[in-house]
Amino acid sequence: MQAMKKRIFLTISILVFMMAAAFCVDCGISLQGIEYNVSPSPYPFAKTFFSDAPPTGPAMREPDMVWVENTLSAMTLDEKVGQMLMPDAGSNPSTSINTYKVGGFIFTGNNRKASDLISITNKYQALSPIPLLYAIDSEAGLGARVADATIFPLIMGMGATNNPAFTEACGKITARESRALGIHIGFGPVVDVNTEPINPIISTRAYSDDPGMVMRLTQGYITGARKEGLLCTFKHYPGHGTTQGDSHNGLYGVNIPFEQLRRVHIKPYEDLAAQKDIDLVMTAHVWYTAVYPEKAWPATLSPIFNRDILRNEIKYNGLLISDAYTMQGLAEAIPDIKERVVAGVEAGLDIILMPPDMARSHTGIKEAVESGRIPLERIEQSVRRILIAKSRVGLPERKIVDTKLYPQVLRHPAHQAKVREVCECAFSCGKYDLPTTPPLASSDRILLLDLERAGGYIFYIKPSSNFINPFKTAFPQAVVMRVPSNASTVHNSIIQDAVNYDKIVVICYDWTKMASETQVALVNDLAKLSVPVIYISFGAPYHYMQIPNVDAFYCGYSSVEAMQEVAVEVLSGKREAIGRIPVCVPGLKSLCNSDGWLFYEEIKKQD
Repeated sequence: MQAMKKRIFLTISILVFMMAAAFCVDCGISLQGIEYNVSPSPYPFAKTFFSDAPPTGPAMREPDMVWVENTLSAMTLDEKVGQMLMPDAGSNPSTSINTYKVGGFIFTGNNRKASDLISITNKYQALSPIPLLYAIDSEAGLGARVADATIFPLIMGMGATNNPAFTEACGKITARESRALGIHIGFGPVVDVNTEPINPIISTRAYSDDPGMVMRLTQGYITGARKEGLLCTFKHYPGHGTTQGDSHNGLYGVNIPFEQLRRVHIKPYEDLAAQKDIDLVMTAHVWYTAVYPEKAWPATLSPIFNRDILRNEIKYNGLLISDAYTMQGLAEAIPDIKERVVAGVEAGLDIILMPPDMARSHTGIKEAVESGRIPLERIEQSVRRILIAKSRVGLPERKIVDTKLYPQVLRHPAHQAKVREVCECAFSCGKYDLPTTPPLASSDRILLLDLERAGGYIFYIKPSSNFINPFKTAFPQAVVMRVPSNASTVHNSIIQDAVNYDKIVVICYDWTKMASETQVALVNDLAKLSVPVIYISFGAPYHYMQIPNVDAFYCGYSSVEAMQEVAVEVLSGKREAIGRIPVCVPGLKSLCNSDGWLFYEEIKKQD
């Protein structure tokens, strides 16, 4: 009987998987149409990318390896230590290069101008004797940080398509736009498996709560990115999808068995490393009690996670970079900056990201080497990996970027068309209890409630006017009301007025959950009325857990302009919501079945 139940479960699960794959085929995804009439090819960087040659990683041409070894042998200790530091490009870059001999920079902040970035990359590449690596957060496309670049939905929207062709296109487009500005490293994709619905920092930054889907979609992304010579960063090792706290604000413990951590959260790193598919791994400032039961200690500073598991067991040979050293999750573990940096190097880090004090960070590592605490060979091991990465992206030959190229590449019409395709296939309907379709008729009296953001961190917010303006065009009789975060001030008046309408539409841009209790109370009271309530989350599908009695629930995963436009088209009946929610949320239709996900090891056995 037990065996029969298992066979039935497997069969149902496989059917669910096959149906999910089938609906994505209907999206008509194609990578055609994103080539350019640019000659010569602007990206000749992938020359020796990614064949095997342990222990140094992907094989390289002999001249490249000669450059690596010659450069390393000529370095002073100051230069070797400096290569392991990656500060913010906005914090006195001249001093960082001249005094601390840094190996590269990260671009932070939002709405950067492309012209400013390329000016910076070229200026300081010319100043630095050793080529610099430039990095940027680009989980959802370069437009997440650069105003005039392409931005995709947060990647749970990619999960809703269940189609690696989309992630491949995202990787390719992100790489093209990044390399056109002189950027070599994208801090993405996120390979966290988001198993915690109230996770305040990962949430829709993850593809799914299923490691199999994470694996498939990640492979698509790196295929596209590598074609254009962008180094990808897999984060946040060993898994930030389990947390109920934000490591920016503190050191939070995760109480799950080690076997679960290894089987679900570390598994994508293990499989991708086995395929030589990882360029960089970024560590998480998260405390796993299964490994450190008596001591609050972040994975970033853990030799067990970084050396024993990642290097020795998984056999990962690429770069290991920390998450930002300015985050409170590290500071709580080791308040002293010098000791914090040294502990990271001892734990196996190759690059310290955003050291909070360049002088103390550089001095701390140098003194540890001079005192014999850290062997020089250990430093040279990291520097060699860094130089190999620089050679792989063509830096010894081409430091300066052609400033005439990027206007042809950034926000190319084909890139915007691909974003639109993704949004059309991602927008999801998780619940629909309305008697008629389409959801809204032109004759309906509609009350549109725009919930003011209730605070908290949010990624890449776009104004609600991208929804409201086309909505008012489609439904000119609609009444729009902005609901403040303290909804108690308008609660009674809205409830009294709501009965005069045929439909109520609520839009919310909060990220992981509805942060305002008064807004939650308002929506729940509206759901008690006889008037149907349609709720649209431009954040996470987890909103539904707070308002389970609404009549219809849609999710767009992020507020990019195209997603808001698609939402209006769905409500007006011009298209269907064909996305499928890629995480398990009680009460919502999703790609997972009622018993949870069938892990991909079992799916692969059936292939």
